[in-house]
Amino acid sequence: MKTSAKFKYYNTWVRENSIVFKNLTDHRVTQEFLYSMSRLTKQFKHTHIKLDFTIVNSIYPHPTVPIAAYIEFFKQQGITFEIIGAPSYLINTSFNNPITPFESVVKSTHSFLDKIWTFSNSEEVYSLVMGIIKGIRRTIDCEVGVIESCEWGIYEIMDNVIQHSEIKKGFVMAQINKVSKSFNICVFDYGVGIYQTMKDSSSKPRNSVDAISLSVQEGKKGAKSIGQGNGMWGLYNIVNENYGHLNITSGTGAIHFKNKQATTFKDVIVLNFKNQATTINFHLNLNKETLLTNAIKGYTFVDLYVESFENDYGQVLFKIEDVSSGTGTRESAVAIRNELLNLYTATKKPVIIDFVNIGIISSSFADELIGKLIEKLGFFQYQQIFKLVNMNNTIQSILHRSIGQRFYEEYSKSMS
Repeated sequence: MKTSAKFKYYNTWVRENSIVFKNLTDHRVTQEFLYSMSRLTKQFKHTHIKLDFTIVNSIYPHPTVPIAAYIEFFKQQGITFEIIGAPSYLINTSFNNPITPFESVVKSTHSFLDKIWTFSNSEEVYSLVMGIIKGIRRTIDCEVGVIESCEWGIYEIMDNVIQHSEIKKGFVMAQINKVSKSFNICVFDYGVGIYQTMKDSSSKPRNSVDAISLSVQEGKKGAKSIGQGNGMWGLYNIVNENYGHLNITSGTGAIHFKNKQATTFKDVIVLNFKNQATTINFHLNLNKETLLTNAIKGYTFVDLYVESFENDYGQVLFKIEDVSSGTGTRESAVAIRNELLNLYTATKKPVIIDFVNIGIISSSFADELIGKLIEKLGFFQYQQIFKLVNMNNTIQSILHRSIGQRFYEEYSKSMS
């Protein structure tokens, strides 16, 4: 493991056979973890390591995903770990045992967000991308084009792991911040790294930073690449179009792109020569219009998700019975409401909400779905966008009462 003689700790410290973490938000945490593991296992010959997260409050996908992956790597070398004081959020990510998306797991998973997943083939990539994108649609209403941009970017980066890492195994975690309305995802592999992939290509990068810089240029690809080499370039353009940011760490180099400016880092610590690793972390603003056709000139995106809702007459038909979360809770209604808003944003067509085969809904579900749609859009715009069909008398009565109460509350507020 390559290390620096003047290495400094900012976010962790070592105590006996323990690594104590101050946070899981700073990208330098990964470097500090690798350096500490080198000292503890090679210099002091420890085979059991304690990881103390007692004072950790905030958790981001980067550096959490790389550390989870490295833990798995060290376990394969015979090192055991003990997790101390982990916040419930970190435990629920499956940090100590990343999840493989077997078919049974995919079917039983309620949300693909806020979890660390592994993937090793195109089928698993598809399942995870679809799950993550569904999570976005059901969590928050987004601006035009941004969901499609997220989907394209995630696909490209995860596919790069399968095609180029030479270990064909990756790790991924996605997160949404509802306050800032932002999407944060990290994709990691401890494969050969971008420089090793590109060093024998016609581009001939001089070092890891040079290779990363070349990877975000159009048409640049590795010597053994089977694609066109536009995945990272496309993601870079999407991030710029969105005014988000992109962090790429690979081998001994890293570049952070933000506001169309690049900050480079050299002498990054690597695990070993064979496993130089690559981390791709990007943030997109979900409230910022981001069109793929602007980011990637000449590209046409076919949204199969949207097409799946169009009936034989070209109408957008959303069947409540197809939603697995039911019609009894506000939580379910929030997810459906966000999905409906995102569906309209993507199509700009009126949406038919079909209650066929639905026997009953709760009053809270009715208020959270229809009442909140009216509150957000206004009654007249709501009527222009959404149409309710196939309601039985009971559902009609519940909706009438819920909507009537919400109108009364709004009227009372305006008069006070």
